[in-house]
Amino acid sequence: MAFEGPLAFLDLEQIDTDLYRGSGETWPGERVNIYGGQVAAQALLAASLTVPEGRPPHSLHGYFLRSGDPHRQVVFEVDRDRDGRSFSARRVAAKQRGEVIFEMACSFHVPEGGPEFASPPRHPLPAPDGLPSSVGVAWQGAIEVRAVPLGGPERTENPIDCMWTRVTVPLPDDPVVHACLLAFLSDLNGGFGYLGIPGVPVFGPSIDHAVWFHHAARADDWILFDCHPLKVGGGRGVYMGSAHDLGGNLVMMLAQEMLLRSPRPEGS
Repeated sequence: MAFEGPLAFLDLEQIDTDLYRGSGETWPGERVNIYGGQVAAQALLAASLTVPEGRPPHSLHGYFLRSGDPHRQVVFEVDRDRDGRSFSARRVAAKQRGEVIFEMACSFHVPEGGPEFASPPRHPLPAPDGLPSSVGVAWQGAIEVRAVPLGGPERTENPIDCMWTRVTVPLPDDPVVHACLLAFLSDLNGGFGYLGIPGVPVFGPSIDHAVWFHHAARADDWILFDCHPLKVGGGRGVYMGSAHDLGGNLVMMLAQEMLLRSPRPEGS
């Protein structure tokens, strides 16, 4: 069992070869659909269970096709596209009621040595110890979030674009478990909270999501997710993000497209 305690809802049951079943349980409290980061984490876990040992996740690219029902289980079907000498490629379809709600392609890579370069964080940011804990995203106390206010006091009403996160419950040393949890955390962010353009929502439903894993990191240590907008138009918005650990290492990069439709006029 990969996940226990408050995170047990992320675990999977194998029901056949390359076929797994997971809980639809999601965000604590009332929610009409499954949190996207949960499905992405479970899909990555399902794919990893079919990969040769010693190949941690390298990247994932997912599309959110339908809203998931938090009161139903999710079935994950894995296709083994290729196992090469150093890379493994998988595709995963997450289904409810026979329909695909999320589709993901992911890659796994044998760790290799060589020269390294990584872009540092965009700007100096306060350490998590000096920030208050945010509420509403605690997952039964299993996850702690500390938002970093940016842009001055007038732009701190939705500080999800930049925040420190960590898992607060004991975790095994398995790097796949930590990668799955980092994928889970990567969908908590937004990229439009400080944009301040009239008619542009600060958040919206996820359309697609991509993650590149660059440096091994523990999800139970503080990780800084820093996101910034690239484009808004046509009812959609795209943002990029980076994740650094306390030592300044670039842990992962992410990109996400959201549905950002302007609110309809009252009475329309």
